[in-house]
Amino acid sequence: MGQFIKIVFSMVLIFVVFAGASIFAYTKMAKNNPDNENSESVQGSKISLLDSLSGKNIKLNVAVMGVDKDETRTDVLFVVHFDSKTGKLSVMSVPRDTRVKITNEMYDYLSENNKYIPSGRTCKINEVHAYAGKEKASYFTVLQLEELLGIHIDNYVKVTISGFRDIVDAVGGVDIDVPQDMYWDMSDTGDPVINLKKGMQHLDGEKAEQLVRFRRYPQGDVARVEVQQLFLKELAKKVLSTESILKNLPALIKTFYNDVETDFTLTDCMKYVNYVEDISMDNITMETAPGVGQYVGNVSYYILDDDEMRGAVRRLFYSDDVPDKDGHISSKGKNIEVSNGSNKNGFAAENQELLEAKGYTVSSISTYKGEQVSNTRIIVYKDGLGYDIKEDLYPDAEIIVDSEQLSGDTDIMVILGTGESEDSQDNLN
Repeated sequence: MGQFIKIVFSMVLIFVVFAGASIFAYTKMAKNNPDNENSESVQGSKISLLDSLSGKNIKLNVAVMGVDKDETRTDVLFVVHFDSKTGKLSVMSVPRDTRVKITNEMYDYLSENNKYIPSGRTCKINEVHAYAGKEKASYFTVLQLEELLGIHIDNYVKVTISGFRDIVDAVGGVDIDVPQDMYWDMSDTGDPVINLKKGMQHLDGEKAEQLVRFRRYPQGDVARVEVQQLFLKELAKKVLSTESILKNLPALIKTFYNDVETDFTLTDCMKYVNYVEDISMDNITMETAPGVGQYVGNVSYYILDDDEMRGAVRRLFYSDDVPDKDGHISSKGKNIEVSNGSNKNGFAAENQELLEAKGYTVSSISTYKGEQVSNTRIIVYKDGLGYDIKEDLYPDAEIIVDSEQLSGDTDIMVILGTGESEDSQDNLN
């Protein structure tokens, strides 16, 4: 019985991490439900069961979709990243109105089947699910996310709105601080009347649906996504409660079986169960894809900031930022720009060689256009970075945490000071 409870607990915990995938996959495989054959798998994680048993570090990306009542569009869309080395979960939410150009594969698929979208190739990302058609909806939504974020997605999970309500009810509801009064009468379309008051309150499944579907914020869709993230975190805490698991397990399994679609398999669940023990709700980072609301013609879109987006993806999906005992993070493997802020021609190229000889990655060199100062400055996006570069090559350098000075894929910028001389470099070498 003890082993059984441990297995059940682990599976439910994976659900929290990957929005319900594990128990759903288990029950679906166990009952040999033929509906699973209609779920087209994405590329899939390459880790083996043996790797997981031996504790091999993994990085896993899972797309999570929440579909509307007709299961036509994706009302909620985010990607969860899990890094077993750090035990960290990162969540990137993508606003439903994000303007995208459909992938070449989807365009070819639609053309071959005499299907088209009104604007040619441009639409909102929540419409990709609808235009792709039922059989390919999840598959092409995942491909769109991969192209948008520039990452590989291993698996996906899709939850219906009724499934969302049932999950909340199955754990006895969630306590949450509603950020503002919310009223929106959608009854003319068969949708609920949203009527919530500002302040801390207990939400059952019906009221939780009202919270996550409310859209009339002064800040637009970004505020809606932030509220959804807040609720998701509180729901996860509730599901993680041992009391909730034991008390509500039958209802949870029934809900996952009826209202969740995924390409997770029982084998996947067996692989990932070995990584759940070190996951903590206090080690979760949630961000929204950066951008602004904007009209294009007569259509309201969310336009991504490409430069900011690259930085956000770097932080959430590619971070190996494990600090040492002093709180310092290795700069090896980071993209470093060397900018010549001295008066010596070719000095950036010389320092590129010095850095690369020490094992650092220099992605670009440039001439600094800002204010020249005597000391070298090391600009980093996160506290703890840059100390190894300072120790190895620039002992008098100043480390500055300022991500706004970093552009594109640059993680660290070394701005060479006028006080850096050829002789001092030779001595340090």
